[in-house]
Amino acid sequence: MLRRAALSLCVSLCALLFAACAMAQDATLVRARALIDAKQAQEAFDLLDPLEATRSGEPDFDFLLGLAAVDAGKLTRGVFALERVVAVNPENVRARAELARAYFLMGENRVARQEFEAVKAANPPAGVVNTIDKFLDALQSRESARNTTGLSGYLELGYGQDTNANAATATSSFAIPVFGGAVFTLNQAGQKTRAYFRTLGGGISGRYRLNTDWALLGSAAISERFNESVDRFDTGSTSGDGGISWRQDNHEVVALLQSQESRVDNNPFRRANGGTLQWRYNLSSDSQLTVYGQHTRLVYPGQRQRDTLRDVAGAAWAKAFPGSYTPSIYVGGYSGEEKETHDGFGYYAHRVNGVRFGGQVSLTPKLIAFLSASYEDRIYRAPDPLFLDTRHDKQSDFRVGANYVLGRSWTVTPAISYTDNRSNLIINDYSRWIMSVTARVDFR
Repeated sequence: MLRRAALSLCVSLCALLFAACAMAQDATLVRARALIDAKQAQEAFDLLDPLEATRSGEPDFDFLLGLAAVDAGKLTRGVFALERVVAVNPENVRARAELARAYFLMGENRVARQEFEAVKAANPPAGVVNTIDKFLDALQSRESARNTTGLSGYLELGYGQDTNANAATATSSFAIPVFGGAVFTLNQAGQKTRAYFRTLGGGISGRYRLNTDWALLGSAAISERFNESVDRFDTGSTSGDGGISWRQDNHEVVALLQSQESRVDNNPFRRANGGTLQWRYNLSSDSQLTVYGQHTRLVYPGQRQRDTLRDVAGAAWAKAFPGSYTPSIYVGGYSGEEKETHDGFGYYAHRVNGVRFGGQVSLTPKLIAFLSASYEDRIYRAPDPLFLDTRHDKQSDFRVGANYVLGRSWTVTPAISYTDNRSNLIINDYSRWIMSVTARVDFR
């Protein structure tokens, strides 16, 4: 009799324990729903995320986890959770609609359209139909924007100061080993020179859509920099490119032929002719992966011994984040080689490896701050004939500034940049600061 009573008590306690756990779990879902309704999606996600390992597969839990993840900007996690709900209950119109919204935010236009149309075919309430129609209209606008044919251009003026306008070493004299260590003194043109400068630039670009997938591309640009006190260091460039692009779903492939001429003191310094092949993939509506390869022939008029062939391959990733400041970042890397085109001049050729990263944040609707940085390592192929050592450069670049939008087309950009080129050959070792303000107007 006593044993039977104990067994009955144990069963009752277990039942109470299971009921308490169920009530606690339901209370968690109630709390998560309240947070989502209060527009606190991140807090709801943080509440549910630790429970996914044990509660994954419960439709109510997965739905709220998916909804919180999507609203918090964790789109991939949201899709996985909502797909579990739809797999269990394909007729769950609300879950399918939220899944379609997640695909829309990820930039998966084709899948998003299919899901929205499937929900609409289930005859949901009129309010849901109206919301779906808005998303379908937005998808149509996206597709129309991708098929746009148009022309755009810009003009810009700038003023600034450069602490080393000729990118020269800070050392005025040094020994040259090939001459037995004799000390040479640089003339004024070869020494570090400070200068104020003015800039002028402009460009035009266009796209002609052949059909929904193919388009012709083209652009041209010119820039000039005029140093106020040392015009022999004035620089300029003219560039142009043209090619074709193919775009489908989240993929875009661009092939371009490119040409550029750089000038110093109004005389041709270098010509670069070549091409680029680039593949871009939209990982989601707010992130993108880019892979590219480039081949260029570099020609130096009057110094043809410096001519090289440059081959570079690289990749980059960019992402925008939700929030009031809409921050975005990018990071990339590349590797390549410049090969001499004339025998006996390997000291002009080199291996190159580099990384770049940066980002921006909207401080106000009209003020966007940005930061960029890069590092490049160059190891040359043969010893320099004067210094009897193989050149090795390590160059770091930093830039910080802000874009202030004056109006629909006008932007003012104050910026500061710093370059530090560390070289084992003193003649190539230099650093410089550049401070500038640029005003730009865009035409579309």
